Amino acid sequence: LGFSKGRLPDDVFGSMRSYYYNNRDPPHRVQEEWSTKGLYVNYWESDCNFIQIPWELKKLWQVRLKDVVQEWVGVEIEQTDLYGVRQYEAGARLLTHVDRITTHAVSLIVNIAQGDLTSPWTVEVYDHANRLHEVVMEPGDIVYYESAKALHGRNTPLAGGYYANIFTHYRPMGDPNWYKKENPEGTPEPLIDVGKCELVGKPDDYSMGAVKCENPAIGPHLSPKMFTAESGEDLYQWWLSVGPSFDDGTTSEEL
Repeated sequence: LGFSKGRLPDDVFGSMRSYYYNNRDPPHRVQEEWSTKGLYVNYWESDCNFIQIPWELKKLWQVRLKDVVQEWVGVEIEQTDLYGVRQYEAGARLLTHVDRITTHAVSLIVNIAQGDLTSPWTVEVYDHANRLHEVVMEPGDIVYYESAKALHGRNTPLAGGYYANIFTHYRPMGDPNWYKKENPEGTPEPLIDVGKCELVGKPDDYSMGAVKCENPAIGPHLSPKMFTAESGEDLYQWWLSVGPSFDDGTTSEEL
């Protein structure tokens, strides 16, 4: 599929959660700034805050998280970045994208804390057959994903409250050109054909197996909307469909 959901080791989660709750207020929490602001995070509509992690503590987390990710990947890896803590606020959206190819072969989303949400803020990940999966995370949950290959984002606005994450990124050991090579022996084949699929749950039953396919290997996270993206236009229409309605001031007579 190109992604999987897991759980932090208890000791790592306890350390991260304690640090977050002891430093979640100003002056430790500051508004995040980018030297060259892009459009992937809607910072102009919703504040995006940042809590710096001390280097020594970051190193401890890096060692433990690398072991977790390496077990999932099955090859020796090196960490290229650990970013966070980033705290999103109500209304936050992340455009669908892929990450830097030389450094982000595989990545990890770590949810440390969330609160006062009126509905789940799902991680949107597209599998190797362009099917949308929407993954619900709770504090302590992790999502592994092939971030330079699998399209991912959170286009549905964060419904109230706050959501605090850490992100870590990896590539095969000492190999920025990993993507030019054949997959290692034993790499599973992409899951393309899963047979007929049908909605058996409710439209908002995320991560609950709301869509059943003939091949159960598709897992429980297939989006109840049963959406597939074949083009950039499809992604744009998805962004429109899950976002807030807006009035651009154009009247029907002007169209």
